[in-house]
Amino acid sequence: MINSGGVMEKELRILILEDAVSDAELMEDDLKQAGLLFVSKRVAARQAFVNALNDFNPDIVLADYNLPGFDGKWALKISQDKYPEIPFIFVSGALGEELAIELLKKGATDYVLKSRLAKLAPAVKRALDELSGRQERKKAENALKESENKYRTIFDNTGTAMIIVDDGGTIILTNREFEKLTGCAKKEIENKKGWIDFIHVDDQRKVMELKKSSKKNSRHASDHREVLFINRDAGIRNVIINMASIASTGQYAVSFLDIEDLKKTELELKSSENELRSKTLSLEETNTALKVLLRQREEDQNVMEQKVIDNVKTFILPYIEKLKCLKLNDSQSGHLEIIETNINNIISPFLRNLTMEHFNLTPREIQVVNLVKEGKTTKEMTQLLNISATAVDFHRKNVRLKLGIKNKKANLRSFLHAMNSQH
Repeated sequence: MINSGGVMEKELRILILEDAVSDAELMEDDLKQAGLLFVSKRVAARQAFVNALNDFNPDIVLADYNLPGFDGKWALKISQDKYPEIPFIFVSGALGEELAIELLKKGATDYVLKSRLAKLAPAVKRALDELSGRQERKKAENALKESENKYRTIFDNTGTAMIIVDDGGTIILTNREFEKLTGCAKKEIENKKGWIDFIHVDDQRKVMELKKSSKKNSRHASDHREVLFINRDAGIRNVIINMASIASTGQYAVSFLDIEDLKKTELELKSSENELRSKTLSLEETNTALKVLLRQREEDQNVMEQKVIDNVKTFILPYIEKLKCLKLNDSQSGHLEIIETNINNIISPFLRNLTMEHFNLTPREIQVVNLVKEGKTTKEMTQLLNISATAVDFHRKNVRLKLGIKNKKANLRSFLHAMNSQH
């Protein structure tokens, strides 16, 4: 090939279809004088020509039109059928104007008369330049087609609904996700609907502002807008829309992100939060009311206990004191002392706690506990309780068992006084 400076980039391979050896040599000499570097192969018969096309791999073919048993027209057809990209130049003694035009129409690159071989080298260079140009264009077209296919694949298969619109807002290209979002088929949309047709009337002003912003900042993606989108089947949906100007085209790429499910989730979450807040407030109020009730109950209990104590001190203890002043025998005095002790124990914190914590004590066992606490002996207890010594010992053992000190050396009276001090 020949570069822009007229210098050969590589050695050419020239196939010459010519029965006259001298004519072929003249062609070669003329090309060498023009500075072309090449290797050539001359053939004169049909089969040799076909073989050379396959084996020699020529960059260009120079062919005579008139050959014995084989003419240039058939050679051109064979070359065009097998390798249409190889330049084919006729070099002949005489070609009429009509024949020359016919051959050019059939695919010949050029023609040069043998009487004017000085034009051969320029014709070869021109043919090779045109071939190089065609190859570059084809290469660029293939690259463009590949790029278009790649971006069309991305456009069609992205998870986001997308469209291309012209400056007037008509949708000229749409992808599958946009079909899903609208509920319309591609054939119903492209070049038939404007993108504004799918925007709720209350939000159409927003998207027009978005277009102005996109046009003004053509090199950057525009700000997004949250709008209401019209779906033919599902009604209104919430979407986030972005728009970007496509440079030098007057077109815009528009994307739509469906956030309807996200909106519903947000509303459900907000509803749950409000419900939880309401229940929490109700629970706090209930808890406060319960605390008030418990405090009131405690206060009522304290008041009731105080009334019992006051009543005992007012209506019972004074009469016990009067009975003490009477002349009583020993038995009567003992019983009166027991009555006084029991009454005092009833209103004392010690016995109240004891009977609460050890509620399984029988009334007789409580009497024994009180007498032990006062330091009474077994003999004195038998007289005061009018029971046998064996019965007193039985009740003492049961009390020790229930108080958890049966197998301990602890003194029962000391243990009871210790309990009294703890309460």
